[in-house]
Amino acid sequence: MIIVPITGPSMEEATNQIVSSARHADLFELRIDLLSRPEVGMLIASTRKPLIATCRPVREGGRFEGREDERFDLLQQAIDAGARYVDLELDAWGPGRQRLDSRRRSQQWIVSHHVLDGPPGRVDALYATMKKTGAGILKFAYVADDAWEIHAALHFFALARKDRQRVIAIAMGEAGEASRVLYKVFGGWATFAGSEDGRQSAPGQLPASTMKRVFRSNTRTTRTKIFGLVGNPVGQSKGIYIHNPLYRRLGRDAIYCRFKIDDLTRFMKTFDGVLSGCSVTAPHKQAMMKFLASVDPLARTLGAVNTVVRRSRGYFGANTDARGALDAIEQRLRVSGRRFVVLGAGGAARAVAGEAVRRGARVYVANRTAQRAEGVARSLGVQWTALDNVASLEPEILVNATSVGMWPNIDATPLKEIPGTVRLAFDVIYNPAMTKFLKVAEGQGAITVTGVEMYARQAVEQIRLFTGRKPDAADVRHLFLAATRNP
Repeated sequence: MIIVPITGPSMEEATNQIVSSARHADLFELRIDLLSRPEVGMLIASTRKPLIATCRPVREGGRFEGREDERFDLLQQAIDAGARYVDLELDAWGPGRQRLDSRRRSQQWIVSHHVLDGPPGRVDALYATMKKTGAGILKFAYVADDAWEIHAALHFFALARKDRQRVIAIAMGEAGEASRVLYKVFGGWATFAGSEDGRQSAPGQLPASTMKRVFRSNTRTTRTKIFGLVGNPVGQSKGIYIHNPLYRRLGRDAIYCRFKIDDLTRFMKTFDGVLSGCSVTAPHKQAMMKFLASVDPLARTLGAVNTVVRRSRGYFGANTDARGALDAIEQRLRVSGRRFVVLGAGGAARAVAGEAVRRGARVYVANRTAQRAEGVARSLGVQWTALDNVASLEPEILVNATSVGMWPNIDATPLKEIPGTVRLAFDVIYNPAMTKFLKVAEGQGAITVTGVEMYARQAVEQIRLFTGRKPDAADVRHLFLAATRNP
């Protein structure tokens, strides 16, 4: 079930949140502590959806600063007005259950615990303590800075499955997004999503409409296969809007989400046996290689992957970026024999440069850090140069394979000037599609190819590897362009 918190703070805003989110919410949570003048009875009467009454104290991340007896009085008002559920913090469970009174058989209790700083500690001990309260639903939430830290929620879910206990387990923050999206895959009872006006009661909440329309989180099961994007940053990625609807069209019970990762080793250990495959973006395209049992020949040559699929003998890696990029370029201009300069020294640069060599281009690698450019060039058997020397090479094809110019830094460009010899400029960035780099090149008469072209081509092959079925390229492009128009 999808729970949408009603946060106000005004009564008018609270009412609007209920109305605008009614289509997507299975339950509402009335956050009494966030309302400036809570008219509890009126708000509960304004919806037919079941409602959770919560009055969170400051010590657990809420804003209620009064005495406990005052807090319990507000919760009692909600009970009397018809709230189906009441949320009590673990440290307030005893006094709260003694104080609060409900004669309705339908009344249900949630015991919650929030860890707001540091690691969550021993999850098994916490679970056992919470279960002893006898509450029908256990809620555990903590802050995650890296997606591997979702492991605490996974452990909580696993303990609950053994007992057939209803639980909510959430890793808060952007890095914990997958714990919300995948709650039913892990066996959770419900999760929290933001209201349609963009309000959140905790960091990392996605709009309820996104949870239901894009991820279809409420329809998933423990048999759903998990795919996702691994990297940092990942929040700007449009992949969730392409992969998820295409899996559905291809008849696959699979979900695609985002994993913000710094510590790749811990992530791969945490999700071993859980993850069916992933897209790989910066900065992990090269580091991912060490976790693979096998790779395709092109990826081995490049020393970088952007696609990982779990097979019977371990993870298999491929690089669909390289072909996608060069196919997009060569639709406009053949590369064989041309001076081809790649800006950057990361996984994307390595992929583009390596495939350009294979297709006969005269390739140079340029980077702000000369040592990195030299390393990539040496591994591919090409030449390298400093960024300041790019113009002297008189490049015919110029590729930006850095992240410079990516949203939100859309006024940035990797070069101060585009050499006048450039006939075609290509940018791996797709958000925005027309970067400042491409706009400058276009103004000088060069052909421009956007990252959208590369993304669409590589996604077709990536989804085929994930699902065993090849999507229509026109569908990929249509979904991608729709996603970029509606961020």
